[in-house]
Amino acid sequence: MSRAWWAGLCLMLSTGLGCGPELPEAESAAAEVYVRRCSGCHRVYHPGLLTARMWDFMLTRMDDELRRLGRPPLQGHERQAVRAYLHKHSGG
Repeated sequence: MSRAWWAGLCLMLSTGLGCGPELPEAESAAAEVYVRRCSGCHRVYHPGLLTARMWDFMLTRMDDELRRLGRPPLQGHERQAVRAYLHKHSGG
């Protein structure tokens, strides 16, 4: 992916675009895992902000970041739930 693409993504994430007040299926168990595990470090982004492929990349990147911070990465069942949730509601 190009530098311009990454710069655009970083700008969107840092300015809060895609951080709508409501997540899809917010009451679901998968959404609750997503919020619980991801909001400890940053605001939770709407799944429609990224494509399914981009979310896969971000999940791997966040696992690396959690390890770097000395926090446990997503466990198998958590990762499956969050990945399925993000894919279901992704932007493509």
